[in-house]
Amino acid sequence: STQSYRAQLCSIDPSPPLADAHPRVAMPKHAKSKRKSWQKVNVDDIEEARDDEQAIGKIKNKSLKGQGPVDEMEDLFTVDTKGSCEGLSGASRRAIARAKIFPPKAPNIGISAIEGAKIARAEAGMKFSRKRPKTAPDAFDLWAEPDTKAKRESGSTVRTVPQKGPSKAPKTLAKKGSAVPAVLLAHEGQSMNPESSAFEDLACMAAARELEREAEAEALDRKLHPMSFELKDAHGADAFKGMDEEAKVKAYRELSCPSAVAAEAAGAGSETEEAAEERRAKVQRTKSQAHRNREQKRKNIDAKTEQLRQQKILNKSVGEVGAIMKELKEKEEWYEGRKAFKDQQRLKRKHLEETEGVVPSTRRLGRTRFEEEAMLVPNSEAASKGLRAMPLSGTTAIKERLSSIVRRGLLPAMPAFTKEEVTRRKKQVGKLKRSRKFASPLLRNSLLSR
Repeated sequence: STQSYRAQLCSIDPSPPLADAHPRVAMPKHAKSKRKSWQKVNVDDIEEARDDEQAIGKIKNKSLKGQGPVDEMEDLFTVDTKGSCEGLSGASRRAIARAKIFPPKAPNIGISAIEGAKIARAEAGMKFSRKRPKTAPDAFDLWAEPDTKAKRESGSTVRTVPQKGPSKAPKTLAKKGSAVPAVLLAHEGQSMNPESSAFEDLACMAAARELEREAEAEALDRKLHPMSFELKDAHGADAFKGMDEEAKVKAYRELSCPSAVAAEAAGAGSETEEAAEERRAKVQRTKSQAHRNREQKRKNIDAKTEQLRQQKILNKSVGEVGAIMKELKEKEEWYEGRKAFKDQQRLKRKHLEETEGVVPSTRRLGRTRFEEEAMLVPNSEAASKGLRAMPLSGTTAIKERLSSIVRRGLLPAMPAFTKEEVTRRKKQVGKLKRSRKFASPLLRNSLLSR
């Protein structure tokens, strides 16, 4: 039976297992733990997407053959006849309308105002930097020189910028700076055998010119040192030299304000220290409010009185129109005479400049003015012995030509050798040296280089 058959099968001993060709090796523990830590990939979403694609493909095939249901096609494709806002909420519709009216701004990429101005200038320059089409020459010139300059400038790496010249010609380009002749004729009295009248005229002219120069120097010195000249005139030059600074101040105070000096001398012995202190305290005492009010009232009364006085003078001057007109006419005539006198003096200076080479004192070229040298008066006694006995002066041909160039205003005159001029020249040279001095840019703002 079936049960006996099963019992026989179970009682049969199983045969021993066959030996494997490749025996299994036991895996280490760390390998098992590593496999457990492996991440398992979830492929459910991929399978769902693949199923959806297959379903869509089947529906498309059925629709192409005309076998697909109508309701499935309506689920896949819809025809919008009422606008894209159909079925949307009010907030969504307002957001869409606001986006149409106010489009979103461009992203802020962080351009500064200077960079924006540079970009705008570059855009404006690109409009005018259009290259003009090169026009071919009308005819080929066989004997023309090759344009080597253009080729050299195109192949050079050095930028050549032309030097800026004047935009217009100066107004004094075609005008002479002075009407002084290049060569001045010598005076009649400067000849080798002059007449007595000519020699006397020359000597007087030289003396007058020297006295005029000394008077100008004294006037300038008096203007610069008025106190010293006042003391010299009052006490004499010898007494002035023996005074110290305190004595000079005291002597000048006696000349300028003698009454105050006399009052101080009279009250110096009678007034005691207590009286002087009381007088100082009285002067420094603060005024009361009543005193201030009285002063303000007095000032108001004085102002009104002055207004009334001025009004009376104005009312009285109404009848003096004829006298005022006469005074204005006299003043106008005086101005006309003054103008004629100035014109006459100007013509006289111009005539002296053209004939005798007299340079006006107001003419200046640079920082200095031209000063004529002293007139040479020949030695008549030495000239009577012969030409060889005549002493030579310091004037040479080169010096005379240089003086003529400076007199005509072609070169500025040499400054006087004074202490102030030496200091100015030293500062000028020092400024030039300091400008050429090199300083490292790393040390310019350092405290160590200050």
